[in-house]
Amino acid sequence: MVKGCLHDYAQIYRHSQKNDLFTGICTENIGKILEYFDASVCEFNEGEYIFRSKHELNRIAVFIDGSANIINEDFLGNSTAFSHIGKGGIFGEVHSLLPYDMPTVSVIATCPTTVIFIDIDCILSPVPEISDCQSQLRSNLMRIMAKKLLNNARKLEHISRRSTRQKLLSYFTEQMNRHQSPAFDIPFTRQQLADYLAVDRSAMSSELSRMQKDGLIKYNLNHFELISYEEFVS
Repeated sequence: MVKGCLHDYAQIYRHSQKNDLFTGICTENIGKILEYFDASVCEFNEGEYIFRSKHELNRIAVFIDGSANIINEDFLGNSTAFSHIGKGGIFGEVHSLLPYDMPTVSVIATCPTTVIFIDIDCILSPVPEISDCQSQLRSNLMRIMAKKLLNNARKLEHISRRSTRQKLLSYFTEQMNRHQSPAFDIPFTRQQLADYLAVDRSAMSSELSRMQKDGLIKYNLNHFELISYEEFVS
């Protein structure tokens, strides 16, 4: 991990405009917010921990560039992919509001990743000089939390299906609708997808092969194309 100050990252302000947390706030005001909040910038390499489970969290991690996976780890060191955070996403907004309820998940960078850390109290505590910006931040934060609740509900819908094929169909339907195209890339490796859907990797790989043989899908690595996509929306 490499830490830096905001003065060394002028481009951060411009990239921040693409982040959901700063929607509706101009570049100049983003700069003011980050200065007032004494935010810090950290850069992580692929495979590096951005956050470890069971550590108190009082900051929001704002992903300016790169991506990460949220994973569960048991006491034997086995890990399971829980979710994915892409460029523009955030992590820690819920747990930072409940500092004594420490997260049971870890966050690991999946590629070179740049994160801004912001103390949650800075967003919640009134600062007259940037009160309008703070109001916008709070509104954005509520929308982000609502979106995550919806995504968790969708995941529950996927894993509640009985068979591996039904789980894949449910997940692919969501991805097709999200990308508004029958061709899309998913943010998971095979193992991570199996973990996300709560299925055995070998069984899932076999089912994917059968689905391709049946003419339902074509795929290469994490790129999928739904051939007979009427099956997925029926």
